[in-house]
Amino acid sequence: MALDRIGTARRVIELLEGPLAAEGFDLLDVRVFIGGGRATLRIFLDTEGGMTVGACTKASRTAGMLLEEADPIEEAYVVEVSSPGIRRPLRTQAHFEAAVGENVILQLFPGRGPKSVKGRLSGMAGDVLSVEIADGESPIQVSVAHIREGNLNPDFDPRTLIQADRRQRKDDRRQVRETRRKDREGS
Repeated sequence: MALDRIGTARRVIELLEGPLAAEGFDLLDVRVFIGGGRATLRIFLDTEGGMTVGACTKASRTAGMLLEEADPIEEAYVVEVSSPGIRRPLRTQAHFEAAVGENVILQLFPGRGPKSVKGRLSGMAGDVLSVEIADGESPIQVSVAHIREGNLNPDFDPRTLIQADRRQRKDDRRQVRETRRKDREGS
């Protein structure tokens, strides 16, 4: 399948961004994946208050109708509407400005520097990002125009989250037992 993934994503963004914004959605990005004899258009959206199942359904209907009408892709494809998740996509200058101070991972277009840049987005001047790769080193400069794909890259340790959840549930059970014991003693 010789589908131009980047060009296709841009066409889909141009087609959907305005109508979805009119319905209260922020189109964060469109990513095109190819596999199983078809393309998958993954549309990342956000809305005030966060994406719910109902919001995804509404956005999916709108996107599906517009894509069916415009027919921007000759190959077979499916549409997935998704919330941004913890690795929130970054596409526009406003997205990058909001992410200053956060860890990011940027995939660059070929010939525009290293294949990827991973570090803390320390600042932005115009459309040029400053990314601190390691402590003590000078930040590298990356133009937003050279970024093929950008995402937040938060420090995320699932083991720590699971352990904290287990501790909280254990403390909750202990509190319930203590309350019951006090109730029995008071009766």
